[in-house]
Amino acid sequence: MLFRVTGAVLGLQLLLGGLLTFGFISAEAHIVAGFLLLILAVATMAVWLTTRPPFRPMQVLTSVIVVLILLQIILGFATLDTGSQTIAFIHFANALAIFGAMMAGTFMALRWDRMASGDPASGKDERSTS
Repeated sequence: MLFRVTGAVLGLQLLLGGLLTFGFISAEAHIVAGFLLLILAVATMAVWLTTRPPFRPMQVLTSVIVVLILLQIILGFATLDTGSQTIAFIHFANALAIFGAMMAGTFMALRWDRMASGDPASGKDERSTS
């Protein structure tokens, strides 16, 4: 569930980034949503790091997402400070990487939910030995 909420905030963040790029909003809304996204990503990472049994791919992916978001914040403030189109492009490319990682994580989380619940659609063998 937390992964879905984080993904929704990411979608909002991308929308706000576009609105900011074309001058429809000020930078504050994009910045606030960015820090909210960071908080949610850290919470999501903490949940996956403590999940038992551990699911290593999600532990790595959520950690990568947090690192990419931290880099994104640095790039965003650097873009605001310098106005550099190059840094702005790297900021945009990093946003696409975050989006891709979040989409991959969302589908992996759905798969994990199915496996954990014993859903036959997950491919798990439901035959009992009794």
